[in-house]
Amino acid sequence: MKRINYSNIKSIEELYEQYNLRPLNMLVEKKDEKPELPGEGKNKDEDEPTKVVNPEKLEVVYADQKKTPTNIFKHIIVFTNDNDPKNNKTLKNIYDAVKALKSAKCEIIPEVHVFIAADIDADDDENEIVITDGDEKMIIKDESNIDTLIFSRLGVQDEDQCEHIVKILQDRGFLVLNPVQYSALACNKYDSAVLFEKGNIPQPRFSLMTKDVLYDEKLYEEAMKELYPDWDIKDSDKNEDKMVVMKILDGHGGTGVALIDGKRIYAVLQMIFAIDPEQRILLQKKEEADGGDIRVHVLTLRDKQVILAAMKRVKLGGDFRSNVSLGAEAEPVKLTPEQEQIALRTAQLSKLPWCAVDIMPLVKGSNKEIGDNVVLEINASPGTAGITDVIGTNFVNVLLNELDDPSTFYLQDKIAGFMESVTVDFGNGIEKTFLAKLDTGNSTKASTLEVGEFKEVGKYIEFRVDGKPMKLEKIGKSMAKAGEETYERPIVVVPQITLGLRKLNNVPIALVKSRDNKMTNLLLNRDTMSKMGYVVHPNNAHILTKEMEKVKIV
Repeated sequence: MKRINYSNIKSIEELYEQYNLRPLNMLVEKKDEKPELPGEGKNKDEDEPTKVVNPEKLEVVYADQKKTPTNIFKHIIVFTNDNDPKNNKTLKNIYDAVKALKSAKCEIIPEVHVFIAADIDADDDENEIVITDGDEKMIIKDESNIDTLIFSRLGVQDEDQCEHIVKILQDRGFLVLNPVQYSALACNKYDSAVLFEKGNIPQPRFSLMTKDVLYDEKLYEEAMKELYPDWDIKDSDKNEDKMVVMKILDGHGGTGVALIDGKRIYAVLQMIFAIDPEQRILLQKKEEADGGDIRVHVLTLRDKQVILAAMKRVKLGGDFRSNVSLGAEAEPVKLTPEQEQIALRTAQLSKLPWCAVDIMPLVKGSNKEIGDNVVLEINASPGTAGITDVIGTNFVNVLLNELDDPSTFYLQDKIAGFMESVTVDFGNGIEKTFLAKLDTGNSTKASTLEVGEFKEVGKYIEFRVDGKPMKLEKIGKSMAKAGEETYERPIVVVPQITLGLRKLNNVPIALVKSRDNKMTNLLLNRDTMSKMGYVVHPNNAHILTKEMEKVKIV
């Protein structure tokens, strides 16, 4: 991950551009449904204009924690640093979740494949990926992005080979919890703090401390005044009551965190940099906590955000930290509306599909500059044992219940040509590959496919694919305008399409008899391409698939 000069960044959009990340979601204000105008060239597929709004409040949705366990995945892959469920409580919860699925007689029971991140090795070619760690081996060949879930735990961040494999899987369109680039951002406490600052997330005042800053009097004074504007650089006794939280940037589970008073902090920093001159430390102003902190698990997908669960962590004894892994007790909590919004906004900003947002309630009125809550950090690899105990339900089952539609997953962006070969699965074992145009200007809800002669029989559309009869239910219609003429097109849903190594289920397609005046059989709309994670190259064709001629429809 490249280092960024944050002083030059003026907005959150610019920050995401430098990180090569997706921009923040904006909610779309939907208008009443109106006929669509599919087509190409002069007859562009365009819906009525939509108004994009950035709402003050995000919709608050909670997961149903008592729902019967469900699952859509055939395979669950776990990359971790410990494959013993006696020690790895999240892994144990994954195994227990599979048992719960069996007890609930779920139609799909996933196979669990666990790999030690430090021992991982893989061979990758166009047709398959062979992953092994010496004990476990998996060949990814027939599996696809719609039936395999990957848990990328904390140990992946420190292992280059394992990180490379996860990136390959992301490139193939698998759902990864969580993607490497977003996890790297969350695992760096300073990068996260800057992200929160640009996104107007309430947090304690902070600054970055390095050896060069410490031994430059002007820089040191500026850094400490970021925490306390009245910091006295000359007389350390005056800073004795100014408590400072010190954190190493990649610490987790409460390790690498200390609370130091302002009188002693210079000497402590000197000692740290004497041991490791390259160390970088995040300094934060100590806020007045109102009894522990709150961890909120949030799921963020394309069209929904869900608060999966929340718990309050109550610190024990004289330790100011409240990590369950350090002995703190966890208990149920009811979030305030402010805490709900902070959790949702922070999760959305992080771009992590599943994350835990740590919020610390403040003593009311103790900091009028911030408010009643601050975000301490965001966790890209949260544990599931504590939250499972608090809610009384296996948290992994709650998560799997919400991951019920692959089309809602954010996939790693991948470049496709402006023309590609696309295989359409019509159901009943009938498939056909067509030449398709990927049209970024096509904003209708349905792609367009020529199928030859078809007829409407009741609520169904009947046609043939290579002589085989097809019957699909009509779900709507679009209106195509060509010159002065307007043509009605029925819309059906095909079970699946495949482009490159990625698949998409339940795809709306408007049927036409002929596209004789077009170069392709199939016109893919923007929504379909977005769900598959494809970014279109404006000049190159067949980047992902072999060249083919337009299919002659009989």
